Amino acid sequence: MNLKKKKIDVAIPYSRLRVSLNPITLCFSGTYRTLEKPFREAYFLNSLDHVRRCKLYAALFFGIFGLLDVFVFPDQLGQLLFIRFAIVCPIFLIGLLFSYTQVYRQVWQLMNALYIMVTGYAYVAMVMITPQPESYFYGVGTIFCVFFGYTFIHARFITASLAGLMVVGGYQLIMMQLMEASGVIQLINGSHFLGINVLGMLICYSIEIQQRKNFYLNHLLEREKEKTEDINKNLEQRVEERTAALQRINRDLNKEIAERKQAEKKSRASRERLEIILDSIDADIYVVDIKTHEILLANRHTRQIFGDDIVGQPCYKALVGRKTICSNCSSELLLDENGQPGESRSWESQNPKNSRNYIIFSRAVTWEDGRLVQLQVATDVTSMKQMEARLQRAQKMEAIGTLAGGVAHELNNILSGLVGYPELLLMDLPENSESRTIVDNIKQTGEKAAAIVQDMLMLARRGLSVTHTINLNQIITDCLQGAELAKLKPDYPFLSIRSNLASALFKTTGSADHVKRAVINLVKNAAESMPEGGVVTLSTQNIYLDHPIVGFETIPQGEYIRLRVTDTGPGVASYDLERIFEPFYSKKKMDHPGTGLGMAVVWGTVKDHGGFFDARSVEGQGSAIDIYLPVTGQNGEIEVSERSLDSYRGNGEPILVVDDIKEQRELATFMLKRLGYQVDAVASGKEAIEYIKKHPVAVMVIDMILGPDMDGLDTYREILAIAPEQKAVITSGFSESQRVLEVQRLGAGRYLKKPYRMEQIGAAIREQLTTSFSDGSADTYAKIKLDR
Repeated sequence: MNLKKKKIDVAIPYSRLRVSLNPITLCFSGTYRTLEKPFREAYFLNSLDHVRRCKLYAALFFGIFGLLDVFVFPDQLGQLLFIRFAIVCPIFLIGLLFSYTQVYRQVWQLMNALYIMVTGYAYVAMVMITPQPESYFYGVGTIFCVFFGYTFIHARFITASLAGLMVVGGYQLIMMQLMEASGVIQLINGSHFLGINVLGMLICYSIEIQQRKNFYLNHLLEREKEKTEDINKNLEQRVEERTAALQRINRDLNKEIAERKQAEKKSRASRERLEIILDSIDADIYVVDIKTHEILLANRHTRQIFGDDIVGQPCYKALVGRKTICSNCSSELLLDENGQPGESRSWESQNPKNSRNYIIFSRAVTWEDGRLVQLQVATDVTSMKQMEARLQRAQKMEAIGTLAGGVAHELNNILSGLVGYPELLLMDLPENSESRTIVDNIKQTGEKAAAIVQDMLMLARRGLSVTHTINLNQIITDCLQGAELAKLKPDYPFLSIRSNLASALFKTTGSADHVKRAVINLVKNAAESMPEGGVVTLSTQNIYLDHPIVGFETIPQGEYIRLRVTDTGPGVASYDLERIFEPFYSKKKMDHPGTGLGMAVVWGTVKDHGGFFDARSVEGQGSAIDIYLPVTGQNGEIEVSERSLDSYRGNGEPILVVDDIKEQRELATFMLKRLGYQVDAVASGKEAIEYIKKHPVAVMVIDMILGPDMDGLDTYREILAIAPEQKAVITSGFSESQRVLEVQRLGAGRYLKKPYRMEQIGAAIREQLTTSFSDGSADTYAKIKLDR
């Protein structure tokens, strides 16, 4: 058997072929055992170039992901970079160089196992090095490296399975020791990782079986071809002999005719087997005459898509729907300078006849009658392209949100002074002072900027700090009756806003303020699309989906509340519809007011509430945006109370402010002193601990982000070891996180989001003081004042 490089083509799915394989190692067994050695040789030759590229790509992408470590884990950067660039990447590059040696042919499968284990254990080491819980996301890398081993690098099933199980097993042992979670959660986590590994094993198992069946099929075809060639040679030799002595072999003529008929029968049988194989492939395979462009052969899949009558028609008419030859026809490009079949070509294109995307492989071959024909294999990749587009959109929104969150955190620290100091100045200025207008304008400007920062936090998916059971119908009613939408009337006098609210609408869980802002942004966006007037309709409905809906995004099966916002505007082009939720993407004129975050804030709000989107639009017929929010069975209302500033004033109680930003410390100190408290301030958690050891205080005001060594949670936990009853108020430029909730679980009081106002911090501290001494234990407070 003459097996040459690239002799074996892509695996072909079919059900009639049977071959004996070892169920565990998948090696050829029984009468097929002799095929094992040539299969491995052919598999190595066909995989060599691909595996080399995979090693290079793996080293490149593993190194590129190191950029994420710079931003996420700067404290462990040295260790992470050592793992990436001193261990993993060199091993891949050394393996790439080693692949050019003769020894590599004998050990390349063991090398594949080594790559899987090195990369997998590298991610396990990263999980151990980096802080929790963020480190758990390196588990995604473990999944990636395992699937990389099962699919991309052509590792055999037995090799990849052993390496994958060792990697997943090592990862699970580490997670059992590091994960601070219940046994049920660990069981679920372990089950999912084991299930993913088993899925990879099954895929790898299926791939190798198909590769071996495909090899066996080529073996059969090669053997049949050799038989046919032997028969033809034998016939030619006999014809020459009979021609030389026609009189002598006349009596054997009938026998020769019979032999020819038998050979033709075998040839037809071989052709029928080939047609069975072609018809079993889920891709468009067809043969076209290079000169006349006539379709000579088409498999069943092609005929099902383009019609049973395409054979005999010009390819440009039957397949593309054109009247003339395609301008980019590749027929002549497949021939060399001598007019003989040359190298193959492949490309991706969209078929204008059915608007589907295809990857097309084309090669020139010699047909059975001697003419040159073009063999094309077109694989439909439309679904894959759509999935890639949705994934890219989600990744883009996540990246923009991360950037917005970091910027918002820094702006909140800056805006604290812009909001807080004017409030202090207004307390000292007379009512008739002209400076009050200036200072008040500064304060209002700061509050507007703070509102924009809040939009950025929502975009960063960090804006949902409080959740309650909310009634969407009531929120919409409040919006329609509120001042925010009333401001649209002067700019859009011909605009009509209508509602169609379902009775007995289910409730959902979330933040009423954030949902209200999202509704307002949706109405404003619809109004801006209809400057000459139109109708905006808000409707609600209880929806149960018994199967997923694939639209703007995939909406899973479940029970939802649906908010639909429609308009009668000019509609949105399909390209623009894909980008309407991107920050700062707009079709408005440059002088139109707005931050450019409206629809992006809607996106962040819905995602924070566990919801989904569907968006539709037809140019000239308006647009419709559907929001699906999950249903909750809880009941509850939001309680709001207002108190005067005098009720927040102190009586000389000692307060300690802990904040690493000097301006923040000074602002908080000024505010609290004006409220009648004794105030000291420190710049770090360690300083706060030392201070508490010497000077007990009534309440601490602790910032969550204090520095690389110790944040607010770590600081409060250490202080509780010294003063178990210590009260505290938490502040942060970000919104409420799991670490904030943990501080409150330990005993801290209200959480304040920067920039905060004087009455907010005053109310939070007064609430803590009231809680501290409500049981009549005034001796504790007296002792604190005496010590000071």
